[in-house]
Amino acid sequence: MIRAFELAVRQLGDPRLRVVIWQSLALSLVLQIAIGVGAWWLLQSFATFQWSWLNETIRWLGGGAVAVLALMLFPASFGIVISIFLERIADIVEGEHYPQLGPARGIPVWVGVRSGIAFLLLLVALNLVLLPFYLVALFIAGLGAALFYGANGWLAGREYYEQVALRRLDAPDVKARRKANGGVLWLTGIVLVFLGTIPVLNLFVPVLGVAAMVHIAQTLKPPLNLPAGPR
Repeated sequence: MIRAFELAVRQLGDPRLRVVIWQSLALSLVLQIAIGVGAWWLLQSFATFQWSWLNETIRWLGGGAVAVLALMLFPASFGIVISIFLERIADIVEGEHYPQLGPARGIPVWVGVRSGIAFLLLLVALNLVLLPFYLVALFIAGLGAALFYGANGWLAGREYYEQVALRRLDAPDVKARRKANGGVLWLTGIVLVFLGTIPVLNLFVPVLGVAAMVHIAQTLKPPLNLPAGPR
């Protein structure tokens, strides 16, 4: 996995990839602003308690809370970004490092976008469900971070791998390989979500994540009942 990220970082300077990076940066920035606005609205909607002092406290802490919520929810936008730029990024990476694979059959854009939107909604829903647990975890050092990165990392690793793998494999094969390599994909997802909570750097994560996952997909072991082949 470390090698995959190293190769992905090195290729960020590729002129062919640079254009995609700027385009994804623009989309990521728009989504970050939209998430910030949504987080502000969500925070204000919670300020409806019977105790006026609590409502005022929530509003007073609004700026910092919105920033935290925006960073927490930003990984949810990854699915939209990668669904739009996935094919171009993966083709560039495979052409440079795995030319023997030949052209991928790809996936229809509408399928990728649908998957990205579903991933976004699922990730937002997951974090809303876990919000009470995050609040409780504030009183236990490290528990909140472990819960956040663990849950979101599992979904992120799954989404990135499926989007990349479906370009070359049928859905049943993708599912079987994902289950057989769940630990690696989960750890990869945790790294991506962690990077996604670092301001500025998080804007590069969708491109970096796809590039790294292309490399990781080539190292995953197939299940015993499936033949090795293009991944």
